[in-house]
Amino acid sequence: MSSRGGRKPGQYLRTGSLCRRGWRDSYPANPGESRSSKTIRSDRGERRMSESIWNRIEESRSRHNVLEHPFYVRWSAGELTEEELARYSGQYRHATEALAKLCADTAERAPEAQRAEIELHTAEEQGHIALWDGFVEATGGEIGAEPTSETADCVRDWTTQGSYIEALAAMYAIESGQPEISRVKREGLAEFYGINGGAGSEYFRVHETADEAHAAENRRMIEQAMEPGDEDAIVASAESVFKANLRLLDGVG
Repeated sequence: MSSRGGRKPGQYLRTGSLCRRGWRDSYPANPGESRSSKTIRSDRGERRMSESIWNRIEESRSRHNVLEHPFYVRWSAGELTEEELARYSGQYRHATEALAKLCADTAERAPEAQRAEIELHTAEEQGHIALWDGFVEATGGEIGAEPTSETADCVRDWTTQGSYIEALAAMYAIESGQPEISRVKREGLAEFYGINGGAGSEYFRVHETADEAHAAENRRMIEQAMEPGDEDAIVASAESVFKANLRLLDGVG
């Protein structure tokens, strides 16, 4: 698919007003600790963890900010056609399924102490697919739409994680961005596309708040499981998620 306005693949308009507040701001350092590190206590003892990992994830999110993709910029400007919105709803449904699968696969890899919590999380995400279907129906989209090659790439990258810690990082990367992304999309739907409340916007309303808790849980489990030397793999996993989401949007807009 050719890029609009001479945009090269992977290049997106920088719109500072859409850049999200970093999740690291919600986790201030303890008064007696340096902001560059914190003490992690687990059943394996006490160790120091660099705060730079969260900074690096947020820097990657900023470089690959989906809200700066032309498709979402046009969404927020009221410029999408009915056909584009319907096509998007059918394609992103595959991403909602991919997140549920990622959670299920992560639960299978999880230590016993965390498994039940992630299984509960998985059940929630599986239930959210039906919420998304309310949006698909509101836009006239196709629930069984064949994935584009870009969507298939996104599903593959979201669900192919090499280790438990990398899978947690992928979950964190997806869910920590959802509150703001969902709010922006819901507001655009209400203002420009006649979808204001009801089944058509319920998915977005739920994710404005639910994923705050999910992301905090994911972060806590990463901090508990992380070992020295894991930081680069965690950041790489998060970045792969951000890039994959952009590719999906390339395929619909």
